[in-house]
Formats: sequence, C-alpha cells, structure tokens
Amino acid sequence: MSARTHPFPRPIVLASVLAAILCTTAAAGTPRYRLTLLDVPGGSDVRALDMNDAGEVVGDYIDADFDMVPVYWDAAGVAHRLAVPGVGDGSAAAIDARGEIVGTFADYVNAIAGVIWNTATPEQYALLSDDTSINVVPTAINDAGVVVGGAGLPAAARAFVWTAETGLVDYGLEDENEQYQQARWLDVNASGTLVGSWSVHSSDIHAAVGTVGTPAVLPIGEMAAEFPSVATAVNAAGTVVGLGLAVAAPELVPVVFAEDGSFEEIPGATLDQQNGCASAINDAGVIGGSAGIGSASGCVPGLRAWLYVDGEVHDLADLVDDDAGLASFSKVAAIAASGALLGAGLDADGRMRYFVATPTADEAIFADGFDG
Repeated sequence: MSARTHPFPRPIVLASVLAAILCTTAAAGTPRYRLTLLDVPGGSDVRALDMNDAGEVVGDYIDADFDMVPVYWDAAGVAHRLAVPGVGDGSAAAIDARGEIVGTFADYVNAIAGVIWNTATPEQYALLSDDTSINVVPTAINDAGVVVGGAGLPAAARAFVWTAETGLVDYGLEDENEQYQQARWLDVNASGTLVGSWSVHSSDIHAAVGTVGTPAVLPIGEMAAEFPSVATAVNAAGTVVGLGLAVAAPELVPVVFAEDGSFEEIPGATLDQQNGCASAINDAGVIGGSAGIGSASGCVPGLRAWLYVDGEVHDLADLVDDDAGLASFSKVAAIAASGALLGAGLDADGRMRYFVATPTADEAIFADGFDG
C-alpha cells in the first residue's frame, strides 16, 4: 500500500469469491446478501460504525440512564459493553483485525478523550492522550494498531497519528498560516498511507494524503486542492475513494482518486440522486457508499446505498434476500474481505437501523433460487 495504483476508470479486479457472489449468482436468480439487524438488549438508538474482516462490529447505543455507551458485537452478533472512564457518553468508531477498538469519551467537563479498547478485555481501556484540554477524536485504526484522526481545540482539529510506541503525534495542517484551517485523517492502510481532508469551512474542503512516520498533511493532488473533495478510505493496494465536486452538475459525487490525485466520478453511483459518496473499499476493490447525501461535505447516510463491483454499480436494495423491515437503505459503511457489508437504513418509522449483510452464495437454502 505504499503507492496508489490503478487510476479510475480502469476496472478493479476482484477475488474469485466476490466475483461469484456478485456475478454468477445473479444468473441463477439467487439473492446475494442476507441482512441481520444489529441491536443491544435494553438499548436504544443503536449505531454501528465499523466492521473488521472477522465480522466484529463496533458502535454505540443509549442505555437506560440515557448515556451513550460504546459497544462491540462479536462475530456471533452478541453485544458487549465497553468500559469508559466515568459518567458520560462514549462511542466506538473503528476496529482492527486484532480486536483493538478506538473511540471517544466525553464527560462534558474535560475535552473529548480518545480511548482504545480490546475485545479480549472490554472492561479495560486506555487513553490516547493525557492532555485533557484538547479533543482527541480517532476515526480509524489499521491492523498494525496505528490510530488516526483529528485532535486539538474545539473547531480547530489537527491531523494526528497515534501508536503505542510514539503516543499521539501532531501531523498538523495543510497550511499552518491559514487561519481557521482544520485537518483530520479518515483512514490508514497497512503500509501507512494516510488519507483524509483539510478545510477552512464546510464548503471549502479538500482531500489530503500523508505517510505514517512523516508528520505532514499534503494535498492529494492539484485537482483536489482546487475543487471540494474528501478522501474517505484507502485499501491495501493504495486505491483511494471518497467524494469530489462533479464538473457537470456541479454536485459532490462518489469518486476514485488516481495516482496523480485527480479524481473521477464512479459512473452510476449516485443512482437516481444528484450526489453521493464512496465511503468504503476492501482489498478486493469492492467499493460501497451512499447516494442522495444532501449538501453534506462528508460521507453521511443518504437516500440510497450502493456497491461498485467489477465495473458495475448495484443498488443495495436489489441485492438482498429480504429488507429485514427496512424501508430504504442509506449507506454502506464497511466491507470485509469476505464481501460482508456493514450498512445503515431507515425503518418504516424513519429510524436509522444498522445491519450486517452476509453473502448468500454458499448458503444451500438459496441453491434453487429461494428468496427468503
């Protein structure tokens, strides 16, 4: 992942298992994914924010005391509460292959604290920084335990990288002389490629890139420096996805970044909406995201959800065996190596619900086209 490869629109080559899931099963008339809604007994307002290749999911929920509680679901779908430093609100934002989890805790006295947990010991935690005067908001962790995000005073975030060896290291801003500029990393791959954005305000946001071990926030390219854009995710091959300003509309649309940092819209990924975002990519090159995101400058749930596989965009609603009671799908948030998805959608009452979608290609019940 030391270099970004295969500039769009060169077709992305998929592993054979994913090609089977999303190509040959269609010919047999079988559904491609089975949905499982994520819940917490006794909890409400459940959110799921990330998933690793083992199928472990992290997020948060509201408990009986109306506190937000960080949680992880094991591969069997059982929810486990994560400990926090005191009374307040916590959230788990990302999980790596080793079961390390990062997130936040706010007691509304001190600044937001960055927290790290492990699935083996959910009753234990450690803080990413001892400085209680700055917000530390991690957004991602790679499989080597490198944590990235934004840290600093309120409304003045600076990109950071944390490791167990170095602690929290300030990677700064794209331009230290630009008043009110902010920067944050949104993802990091195993080779240490960092992607994210810097901004002065929400309408002036630009994709950024960096390298673990070199404290700097760099423009991903001239095009991204000129036009609004965000780099949201990077895979093992260094392929970067996100959103950027379309020339024709102009609207913020799902994009893939080329080696020179320029970006191209993923054809059809806005579905029947005007805008959208690419929010996830796995190492096989499967991309997922949302469509109809309004005027948001980041990758937020929209009105539709989609997958880009082998050069073709699929509406997620067309790929599932059953909608699990959801009225619509809003976002694909993470994609595991197996092809399993973490996503979000709205139920009939307009509440956001989160789910894991697992491939059905190997399930015997679907061999004759049974659709649930």
